Amino acid sequence: MIKFLLNFIFIFFYFLNVHAQNVYPEYADKLTFLRADQGVNYPDISDIAFNADGTRIFVGHHLTHNTTHIFQYDLGTAWDISTLDISSLVTANLKEDNHAEVNPANNTKLTIDFNDDGTKIFILGSFAATTHIYNLTTAYDISSIGEATYVADDGIDWRNYLVPGEAASHQNDIELSHDGTRMFLLDGATNDSKVVEYQLSTPFDQSTASYNGKLEIEDTLTYAAMTVEFDDDGTRMYVGDASNTSQFNNIYVWKLSTPYSVTSATYAGKWQIDFRGVSDSKGANYAFQFGKQGMKLYVTSNEYTKEDNTNTIYDDVIFEYDLICPYGIVVCELDETNVQTDTAVQIEFAKNVIKHNTSTIFRRFDWLRRNENNLNLYTQDIKFNFSPIVGFLPDEIEKPLTKNLISKVSSIKKDPNKNGKKIKKWSFWSHGDVTFGERDNLSLNPREFQTSGLTFGGDRKINDHFFGFALRYGNEDIDILKTNSNKFETESLSLNLYNSLKINDNLNLNSLLGSSVLDIDKFESNTITGHRNGKQIYSAIGLQARSGFTDFNFMPTGKIEFGITELSEYNQFNTSNNLLANHDLLTFETGTLTTGLKFDNLKDITNGKRSINGSFEYVQDFSSDINYEFLNSGDTVYQTKTYGGNSVHNLKSNIGFERILNSGLTFGFNYENFQGFDENSVNEDSLYLKLSHVRDDYKKTNLDFDPINDNLALKYNLNLSGFDFSLNSNHSLKNQELFEAMVKFSNKL
Repeated sequence: MIKFLLNFIFIFFYFLNVHAQNVYPEYADKLTFLRADQGVNYPDISDIAFNADGTRIFVGHHLTHNTTHIFQYDLGTAWDISTLDISSLVTANLKEDNHAEVNPANNTKLTIDFNDDGTKIFILGSFAATTHIYNLTTAYDISSIGEATYVADDGIDWRNYLVPGEAASHQNDIELSHDGTRMFLLDGATNDSKVVEYQLSTPFDQSTASYNGKLEIEDTLTYAAMTVEFDDDGTRMYVGDASNTSQFNNIYVWKLSTPYSVTSATYAGKWQIDFRGVSDSKGANYAFQFGKQGMKLYVTSNEYTKEDNTNTIYDDVIFEYDLICPYGIVVCELDETNVQTDTAVQIEFAKNVIKHNTSTIFRRFDWLRRNENNLNLYTQDIKFNFSPIVGFLPDEIEKPLTKNLISKVSSIKKDPNKNGKKIKKWSFWSHGDVTFGERDNLSLNPREFQTSGLTFGGDRKINDHFFGFALRYGNEDIDILKTNSNKFETESLSLNLYNSLKINDNLNLNSLLGSSVLDIDKFESNTITGHRNGKQIYSAIGLQARSGFTDFNFMPTGKIEFGITELSEYNQFNTSNNLLANHDLLTFETGTLTTGLKFDNLKDITNGKRSINGSFEYVQDFSSDINYEFLNSGDTVYQTKTYGGNSVHNLKSNIGFERILNSGLTFGFNYENFQGFDENSVNEDSLYLKLSHVRDDYKKTNLDFDPINDNLALKYNLNLSGFDFSLNSNHSLKNQELFEAMVKFSNKL
C-alpha cells in the first residue's frame, strides 16, 4: 500500500538526525610482506597498480644498486588483497635488459602506470632522466618485458623538462589520463612540490608532450609528495605525502573545474591516513591506488619492529579500505551517469503518472460516447475533502475551485425526488492497466520498468454533457540494467475530475483536471538509500468526433496535455547509511500533443453489442529540458545538471475489444504500444482491462475519501435473491498497519 505522509515524515526526521559528515575511507584489511623474505620473491614496495578487473596486482620494488624488479600476483577474489596468491608470482628485472637506471640511489622510488587497455607499461624512477616504456604481448602481463618489447627512448631528460627553465626535479610519480592525452609528473621535492601537466598530441606517446601548466602544492602538503591520482572523470585530484619519521601521512584532495586541468584546481581538504591494525607505523606512504570503480582504496606503508633493541626491521604493508562513494575521500561526488539516470527515472515516473491517468479517462470518454443512449445511471453517497489535493495552488485559484467542487458534489448527493423514490443518475466503473517497457538514452544507463494501476470512477449525465471523477492508484518498478543492485519502487494516488461536453451533433469537447501525490523509494542491494515524495497537477483537453466514416467508423482525434510536478528535496545515502548527497527541490513542466485516427466498429449481437476499436496516433513531447541541483556530501557548492531525455517524436498504436451486455455489464481489453523514434528512445507495451456495470436499486456503494486524515473508507451492499452481501473496509494511509475489512452475508427468513 501507499507509504504517504506519516511514513515520509518519519524518514525525513530520521534523515535530519544524520548530520552531514566527513567523507573518509573505512579500514577493511591489510596484507603484509615480511622484510626478512624480501628480495627476489617479495617486494620492498614503492608503488602498486591493478589490472582492469582487479584480479591482478603489480608491485614496484624500490630501486637499489642490485634490484630493479616489478612483481605481479594474481588475486583469488577481485580487489581483495587477502586472496593474493604467492605462487602466481611473475617478476621482471629491468637490469637484465640494461634499461634500468645506472646505479640509482638506494631507496629510490619506482613508479608504474599502464595505458587504457594494459598493453603498455610506463616505468619511472625518482631521479630518472628517462621514462621506460614497454609493449606487453599480453595485456597486464609483465612476463613479456624485455629488450624486444622496449619502446625506443624519446631522448627527453624529464628531470629538466618537467617545467621549462627550472632545476632538475625529484620525480616521484607518473600518471596518465584515461584517454592518454594528458600526462602528469609529480615533483616530490620537499620544499618545492608540484604537479606538472603535459598535453600528448598522440595518446600515450610521451615524445609528443607539450607543457600545459603546473600546480604548486608545497604550501599545502606537510611532507614530501609521493603519489598523484585522479578519479574516473578527472574532476578530482589526490596527492599523498609521506615521511620516514612520522606516522601521520595524508592524502590531499583538489577539485578540478576542468577535467584533468591542474590549473583549474581548488583545494577541498585532506584525510590523515588511518593505519589501523599496525602497532607502530612510521614508514612512508609511498603509494596509494583506487580500485573497484573507485569504491576501494589501497595504501602502502611500512611497519617496523625492533629486535634486541638495536636493529629495526621494516615489513611492507598494503592497507585496503572501503569507500562510501566512488573516490570518496573528503568529498563524495556521485557518478554523473548514475545521478542523471536516477533523476531521469523520477521525472519519467511523474510523466507516466499523468500519461496513464489521461489515457484511462479518455478511454472512458470513448465508452460514454458509445453508450450514452443506453446508460442506466443512479445516485451514490460520496464525500470528498479537496483541500489537500489542490491546496498547493495559489489562493486565487484554489479557493474558487474548491468551492465549486464542493458545490458540485453536494448537489449530486441531494435526492430531488420528493416522494423518496431513487432516481438513478450515476454510473460507476473500474479500469486496470499493466505496462511493460524499456528506455535507452545515449548518455544514461538503460532501464526497464513495469507499471500497474487500478482506477475506480463514476460519472453522471447532465443535459448534453457528462461530469465525473476517478481515483487511480498506481505503482511502477524500475530496474537500472547496468547497475543490477539499483532499482526504484514508486507509488501514486491520483484524483481526476473530467467533463465531456457536446458541442454539436458531430463533436464533443473532452477535458480533464487531475492531481496526484507521489512516493519514490530508491533501493541499492535491497536497502532503501533515498526517499522522495512529490505532488503534481495536470490537465488535458481534446476534441472527439461523435461519429466517423466507413464501416470501421474512423474518427480524427486531437489532444493536448500539460502538467506541473514538484518533487521534494531528499537525502541520498549508501547501504551503510552514510550521507552521499542532498538533492534539491525540483519543479518542472511537461506536456504532449497527440493527433491521429481512431476507429470503433460497434455491432449489435445477441444479448448486447461488441466493439472492435483502436487508434494510430502521433505524440509530440514538447516538454522543456529540466535543470536539477544536488550537493555532494562534504561539498559546499551545488552542482547543476540538465535532463534532456525526452523522446520528442513518438507513435502510439492501440487495438482492443469490448463486450456490452444487455444486463448492463461491460468488459473489455486494449493492447497499446508506445514507441519513440529519437536517440532517447522509449518502448512501452500496455494492457488495459476495463469493467463497467449498470447497477440496479438493490446495490449501494458509499466511498468516503478524506485526504486531511489520509483515510479511505468503502462500503458496498448488494442483494442477491434475498441474500444480503455487505463489504466494509477502512484504511489509514498514514499507518499501513491500520486496515480493517469485514465481509457479511445475511438472509431474512
